[in-house]
Amino acid sequence: MIQTGKGYILENARVLVPGNRLFDDLYFCGGGKSSCFPGHSFGPDVRLNFLIHYIISGKGVFETDGQQYSLSKGQGFLIEPGVSTFYKADQEEPWSYLWLSFNGDLARQIVGELELSREHPIFFCQDGTRLEEILDRLFEASGSGISLYQHSQLLAFLHKLAGRPEAGGGGEGFGNRANYHIDRALAFIRANYSNGLRVSDVANYLGISRNYLFSLFYQHLGQSPQEYLSSFRLGCARELLTTTDYSVSEIALLCGYKNAGIFAGAFKRKYMIPPSLFQKYSQEHPEINPTEYALSIKKKEDQ
Repeated sequence: MIQTGKGYILENARVLVPGNRLFDDLYFCGGGKSSCFPGHSFGPDVRLNFLIHYIISGKGVFETDGQQYSLSKGQGFLIEPGVSTFYKADQEEPWSYLWLSFNGDLARQIVGELELSREHPIFFCQDGTRLEEILDRLFEASGSGISLYQHSQLLAFLHKLAGRPEAGGGGEGFGNRANYHIDRALAFIRANYSNGLRVSDVANYLGISRNYLFSLFYQHLGQSPQEYLSSFRLGCARELLTTTDYSVSEIALLCGYKNAGIFAGAFKRKYMIPPSLFQKYSQEHPEINPTEYALSIKKKEDQ
């Protein structure tokens, strides 16, 4: 377990902070290892970068685009930027996993070379020990050459996945792929969420009624278009609060909110703490979940 300076015991996790970006075609955005509590979950939420999880032990569930995958040791999953996902550790055998985040002009092409995609996000890699060794070397690295070293180890990690004996294997998926309208709707939201986008704009773009759009979202995603749009914006805001030095007001505008007050209220309703505190805790304690940390502090103060 990780114990903070104030004595709050939280999730067992180690986090890698990226160095300076050296290349635009492919760059390391972070990584780490986590051992989850029984039933511990994350999401539904979105990420700004490509993110790969690989399960070291235990099992859990990964959900995206209305499909659910039951995963265990040796399997992993891809999260693409802007795609809403949810994952949860098993109640009896909670998983431990390593994760690595990256982006760049060539990132999507490289993901394609790995035979991974939004439609096929699951993979199997027999040599998980090698992947773990790469992460361990990154944890041990220090010095002025850390950015170049992180880049080299990112390439080693992806190279290892490219040589895995089975691609896209494993996992028990169910449900149908989102239909043509849903695919276009989600792409439109990802491209325009920062411009004050409304649900009526999405329906007009597709040439369908709001009621039909509503039924499509509930059928395929289990939520309304407005709920998805709100979750998408807040997920993007969460990533910006964690990975950038933008102010809360700047992030509010970047994520399509009219003002910081509306954004702060929506963010607190979802993540239980104001965005300013979320940003503060994520920067001071990158190895923990800021919401859990804030709730731990509040619980201690209430005692």
